Amino acid sequence: MGKQNDRPTLATVAERAGVSIKTASRVLNGEKHVASATAAKVETAAEELGFRLNSAARRLREGSRSPYIGVVLSDMDDPLQVRLLARLEADLAERGLRTVVTVTGGDAELERTFVDECLSGDMSGICVVCSQPESASIYATISRGPAAAKTGEMAVVSLDPAVTGPGIVTLAADDVDAGRRAAEQLVRHGHISIGVIGDRAHLESQKRRLAGIREVLGDRGDIGWRAFLDEDAHDQASAKNVVAALLGSRAAPTALITLSATVTKGAIDASRRLDQWPAVVGIDDFPGADLLDVTVVDADIDAMSAEAVRLLDGGVPERGAGRGGEARGDTAAFARVHLIRRGSGEESPRQVSGR
Repeated sequence: MGKQNDRPTLATVAERAGVSIKTASRVLNGEKHVASATAAKVETAAEELGFRLNSAARRLREGSRSPYIGVVLSDMDDPLQVRLLARLEADLAERGLRTVVTVTGGDAELERTFVDECLSGDMSGICVVCSQPESASIYATISRGPAAAKTGEMAVVSLDPAVTGPGIVTLAADDVDAGRRAAEQLVRHGHISIGVIGDRAHLESQKRRLAGIREVLGDRGDIGWRAFLDEDAHDQASAKNVVAALLGSRAAPTALITLSATVTKGAIDASRRLDQWPAVVGIDDFPGADLLDVTVVDADIDAMSAEAVRLLDGGVPERGAGRGGEARGDTAAFARVHLIRRGSGEESPRQVSGR
């Protein structure tokens, strides 16, 4: 018996026929306006490989569409991704749509395989919450544009700023402004010694958040922060260790900017362990942050999800900035972020050192 991974996929059909995956998908899903010679090559390759036409093709011929939306996450330990998934599932359910979720866990090949299965399986769209950097470019090769869901074709909506391209609607949070607001809040309260702790340095969102911080702190010779910068505390345990080392040093910073909810939670763990409590502004809210009085900069998750679902259900993106934020052409926009003051980001250096 052959292994499940030995099944013919859309990619293997496309390779056999000498065409792109998108062309193979169009032929096998019964789309018109494909050259007859090209269609014949794809159909022959599919027959030779034993590739079966799927229910998505039947739906297209019958004038209906699949109720399934593929959702790509990278890390279920990331509170932001979990919050987005929960909101997406609820909003999609209200429209009679359901999610099929993959968690790539840093595996770019797994993500590529999932996208291939979405194309060859019964899916009408993909929502990318967080992509692996090596895989981000593949979505531009499959997207059929923002109104694709109306015609049964593949629609791609991304909440990851790294996933952009023709036909993709990107609805990312304004991460540059998030970094800027976090830094301004601590400077406003008199901090001149600030630690900056990042998550995964290769993520576009993290790069953009750090860029916003540099806009505020970069030219300030009176503020020390570069010596306290760590861009790759990739999980809660790593963040705890990094922050513990900072707070345990002789020249400990009086304040921290944490670039993800995962890092923020690690910083809190370190503060508890050492009983040292610097001022903290975290980026991205998380469950329990209000109980811990943690000041955060957060995006409007509800608005991002609602717009993503509207587009996946056949809506057309508004020209300009859409639901608020800075526009990037007709197919990308940044969702506004806002500061939530809860106490940890409003303390002065004197209050911190006086504990």
